[in-house]
Amino acid sequence: MTTELESGSDTGDQKLQKVVEVPLPKETLDAFDGDELRARVFYEKYALRDKTGKKVETKPEQMWKRVAAELASVEKEEKKKEWTENFHWLLENYRFVPGGRILFGAGQPRRATLLNCYFFKIKEDSIEGIFDWCKEAARTYSFGGGVGTDISGLRPRGSPVNNAAIYSSGSVSFMELLSTTTGTIGQEGRRGALMITIRVDHPDIFDFINVKKDLKRVNYANVSVKVTDDFMRAVERDGDFELHFKNEKVEFSRKVRAREIWDQLIKAAWQSDEPGVIFWDSMKKYSTTEYNNMEVQGVNPCSEQTLENYGCCCLGSVNLSYFVKEPFTDHSSVDWDDLVKATQYGVRFLDNVLDYNADKHPLAQQRTASLWSRRIGVGITGLGDMLIKLGLKYDEEATVEFVDKLFERIVNVIYDYSTELAKEKGVFPAFDPDKHLAQPFIQNLDVKVRDKIRNQGIRNAALTTIPPVGSGSILAGSSSGVEPVFAMSYTRRSKSLSEGEFKVFHPLVKDYMRVHHVTDEKNLPTYFVTAHQIKPEMRVKMQAAIQKHIDTAISSTVNLPEEISVEEVQKIYFLAWKLGCKGITIYREGSREGILETAKVEKKEKSKQFERAKVMTGRTLKLKLPQGGLYVTANSDERGSLKEVFVTLGKLGGDEKADAEALGRLISLYLQHGGDIQNVVRMLKGIRGKYVSWDDGIQLLSIPDAVSKALEILVQGKVTKEAPQNLVTGSTCPDCEQSSIIFENGCYRCTNCGYSKCE
Repeated sequence: MTTELESGSDTGDQKLQKVVEVPLPKETLDAFDGDELRARVFYEKYALRDKTGKKVETKPEQMWKRVAAELASVEKEEKKKEWTENFHWLLENYRFVPGGRILFGAGQPRRATLLNCYFFKIKEDSIEGIFDWCKEAARTYSFGGGVGTDISGLRPRGSPVNNAAIYSSGSVSFMELLSTTTGTIGQEGRRGALMITIRVDHPDIFDFINVKKDLKRVNYANVSVKVTDDFMRAVERDGDFELHFKNEKVEFSRKVRAREIWDQLIKAAWQSDEPGVIFWDSMKKYSTTEYNNMEVQGVNPCSEQTLENYGCCCLGSVNLSYFVKEPFTDHSSVDWDDLVKATQYGVRFLDNVLDYNADKHPLAQQRTASLWSRRIGVGITGLGDMLIKLGLKYDEEATVEFVDKLFERIVNVIYDYSTELAKEKGVFPAFDPDKHLAQPFIQNLDVKVRDKIRNQGIRNAALTTIPPVGSGSILAGSSSGVEPVFAMSYTRRSKSLSEGEFKVFHPLVKDYMRVHHVTDEKNLPTYFVTAHQIKPEMRVKMQAAIQKHIDTAISSTVNLPEEISVEEVQKIYFLAWKLGCKGITIYREGSREGILETAKVEKKEKSKQFERAKVMTGRTLKLKLPQGGLYVTANSDERGSLKEVFVTLGKLGGDEKADAEALGRLISLYLQHGGDIQNVVRMLKGIRGKYVSWDDGIQLLSIPDAVSKALEILVQGKVTKEAPQNLVTGSTCPDCEQSSIIFENGCYRCTNCGYSKCE
């Protein structure tokens, strides 16, 4: 069901908004065999709308025809019909899942880029450079693109500056500005995506590692550290490591013990899964674009795409789950004929996106960069499903060997077809055969492919990646990227209270159970394994095997149990570096729930018993709610510190009146023991109840939400726009408001409605 808000009237000038359920079109549900989650993702994220916002597509078939025709439109006139048909075959039945912005943007009457992400750096170490970045990022977000950036070029904290400040507040101090810019610009109901990186040898590295321990800061950005081999070797030998910064204005250096940085980095990852780690020397060594102004300088928001300045993510994924013959049998095998065909078509499809989107970039520099290197990213999704269909257990050495050979063949098919495209359409403008063939990744390709690159060139400077295929994998009904199946089933809440909750099986599991007449998921074969059942080292080995055949990087997450130790996390990171991964991301169950500034609270001395003065100073604010008038009184002691909050609901008796009074008592107790009123506001704001109401332009979601906003007005005179509460596994989805958030493929997504933080 989709939802719309219906305005109604209530007493006085109060506005009451009721949620009215609007059913999805029958033909949409029928197209997904009644699977409402997949239908919702299609209808709400990708179905085309006209300029008034009205949906004009109700079935995926209409989307496939639209996208196929639009992307074939850049072909020569005599080939348009042929490639419209070929691209339709490619998209049909989710053989290939393009990036979400491609599905949304092809044929879109609004101004929108078809490319999910860009990278561009802060041009110079100055206030002007920083605010120029904000302007360019805001324009990019407004077109639907995410942004990656790097703050290594900003001078460290304490450096001299030529203004009234005398000393710089440091590179990390500007992260909040970059994050706020990202959170301010909306994109069709979603916010922009941002990645901020810094080099491990930057003098502000300690501040960077710890910046997100305060959950009120940098809420709209992912953060990662660019780690070098020199640093890792210094950690291994427990040696010193030099932090340094130099530009034409500032020079700074000092030595620290490498393990000081490492220990804080690992502890932060264990506590809150951030910052991530990018093995930057490996990124650079195995990049295919380290010449002619294509050198990679950073990554996109999910870290799977290494990019030059103003470079873009032009991504789409071949759905491996589709290409298995006779699945779930002893005779199952890879359908190589169709897989090769789909992979080749995928290369041409994404290459066409670059031409189709040439005049749709937010910035002129992005257009120039995209056509200079013609960088694309043919990815893979549904690997976990393919392995199950073939009867292969994800976490066995033999399976890792199979996947290694699978990807070796796929990458050579991709590169070979790009040489054929070069013969037909020309090489990318920056191409230099000697420099390109000298790149280590290219040297590992099949000799026949290398010969073709030398003799006829290549169309695209870089060709492969593994993106997080969050909403796209839900749409396709497959596992995501190269991840194992996250869970065999999910619990969803029925829209009818009488029906309660019910179980929804992963589409692959449902297919197997139907074919083999299995009624209980406990009776599935042993090769049905989920992300939480796989040993961490096997996840790393699988990622490393695949990374050998990916010229950019991989978005993947190692799921860890809550009880795992810091030492074990350290071993996982070292293993990833040793095996040649370009980065590593973990998610420890429950890691974010327990860090809500507890360190600050623990350090505070136990306060003495609160002794109330006979007279205290306070103010009372009234807000109108559907349940009655809400009166919030805030009293301060003689020093002006807030110590008491009384909450009264103007309604005789009843549980809601009692709950409101109890809420005030608990807030008072917290404040009297040294608590911060801002923590109270942050924790209560956004809680939703049965009714959504308005009072003098302020939206009130529930009694707790109204109390938080009343306290803001009483303390600081206005209601501030807060960053949303950090998502955690099991937390409430901001779209459907169900407790169905999971962390998979480096991103939070909802198993109930398909919401994805990354898309």
